[in-house]
Amino acid sequence: MGRMREARLGLKSRIALRLAVALLPLCLAAEIAQYAITVHNQELRERALISRGEATLARQSTKLRELRNLLETISVLPLGDPADSGSCSETFRRIVLQNQDISSLHLMGLDGGPICSAPAPLQDTANGKPPEWLAKSAKSQQFSVWMQQDFAVSEGEQASSRLVATLPIYDPDRQTVGVLAATLPFGAITLGMQEAELPDASAIALLDSGHNILAQRTKGEHVDLWLPASFANKSGQDLMAGSFAEKGRDGALRHYVVSTMPGNVFGLYAQDPEELSAAAQAILYFVIAFPLLVWVAASFLAGRATEQIIIEPLNKVRQAIRRYIAGDDSARVEYDPQATEEVQAVATKFNTMADTIQARDDALRAALDHQKALVREVNHRVRNNLQVMNSLLSLQSRRAKTAEQEAIFLDVQRRLNALGIVHAALYQGDDFRAVDLGVLLKDLCLSTERHLSTEWGRPVLSMQCREPIYALPDAALTLAFLVTELIAETTTRLSPEGLPATQIDFELAERPDSGSILTMKVDQPVLEGLMENRPDEGHINLFRGLIRQLRAHMDVDEPGCVVTVSLPVLV
Repeated sequence: MGRMREARLGLKSRIALRLAVALLPLCLAAEIAQYAITVHNQELRERALISRGEATLARQSTKLRELRNLLETISVLPLGDPADSGSCSETFRRIVLQNQDISSLHLMGLDGGPICSAPAPLQDTANGKPPEWLAKSAKSQQFSVWMQQDFAVSEGEQASSRLVATLPIYDPDRQTVGVLAATLPFGAITLGMQEAELPDASAIALLDSGHNILAQRTKGEHVDLWLPASFANKSGQDLMAGSFAEKGRDGALRHYVVSTMPGNVFGLYAQDPEELSAAAQAILYFVIAFPLLVWVAASFLAGRATEQIIIEPLNKVRQAIRRYIAGDDSARVEYDPQATEEVQAVATKFNTMADTIQARDDALRAALDHQKALVREVNHRVRNNLQVMNSLLSLQSRRAKTAEQEAIFLDVQRRLNALGIVHAALYQGDDFRAVDLGVLLKDLCLSTERHLSTEWGRPVLSMQCREPIYALPDAALTLAFLVTELIAETTTRLSPEGLPATQIDFELAERPDSGSILTMKVDQPVLEGLMENRPDEGHINLFRGLIRQLRAHMDVDEPGCVVTVSLPVLV
């Protein structure tokens, strides 16, 4: 039980623990809500990234759609007789002059031969063969954009790379008879990209079906490094509309948005994940951990508040109670403004109780002092009356004419002396309920020895009691009378002419079972016939009456001169 009490939590810990348990579900719910908000914000940022990419690619798609519409419009124009290339070229020249996004227009046959061109014929300066995109365009049967390397428009002009937009031409039987091609400068497409607002660490590019970059714009690294790693070596997944997260060729994880555009063109928007700054991350972590911090702070503050408002005032009350129990009647609980109303009520009740007990104690002490004064007055008056009676008997004994009359006065005086000694022993202490028999019998022997020394020489009386033995006042008075009668009966058998002064020893001791034993030893054989019942001697009946009143038993050993009185418990 002791260990269990030592291991028991204090009031502060219990209140803090209960509050922590009560707040824990709320804090966990708030923590989950904060985490959900963070995840939702992350999803919103990703959605915003996707929407930004789709909007940017949509503007580029509009530019290509306008180019496709232009080629479709040219394809349905009446170009005249194909054998008369002059009129066709003049029409193309006018169209080129009116559209700044087109460098040249060419109508080519499937064999690569130009039907009409403006402002100059289109040919491959590297090997004199038809360009590679011609067959691909005729086969694709749709608007397409291709990249042409080492493309020369006329002699003496420096070769450069250009974009070629193509559209197959069909006969009434839907058979491909040629390809309408328009050469485009890179600025025709990239101009829209330059106008687009790109955030940092982002890129936009237009690619053909072979993952070749047709146009690009980037903030940061070159767009080649931004391409997904699956596009390496022109292999990997087919481009399709949608978004995905993948590592780029530089190994960095990015979000990609892919959008299909007219023809064989695909738009690719790439952006690094929005990484928060260190300060923003710290704030985010703080917001996420804030409910837990509130939980810990609430538990700590609850324990601290409990200590200041409840525990410390209660400790003051407990200390005052301990001081009061230890005997400090002035112990009181001082007023504590920080204590709760309940604790203040307990302190007030304790102070009121202590004041009430103090007032009652003072009243009891005053009554006890008054009673002691009355007892002392009664004791003084009783002692005076006993002395007056003893003096009167002493005066009256002088008028006795015979020894028997004088002996009667002496017997009365001895009994009055025993009564006075019992009275003095009873009122010497503060406890009137019991009398110490050892002290009483010693005083009785000393007083009797002084009284008898004037008549029979000097009889010596002694009393031994090794441990205190108590008796009620009535039993003590009866025992004192019995001892007085034993001494009187013993000394009356002595005479100056017969035996010299004698030694009488009394011993009072406890019995092993219960009660006590009073032993009287006399050094002279004066106990013969002590308990014989003779009609002319009344002391025998007095002995028996005193023994019966004490519920005791008396044995007389005449040869050994020993009288033994077995006493019961007298308290």
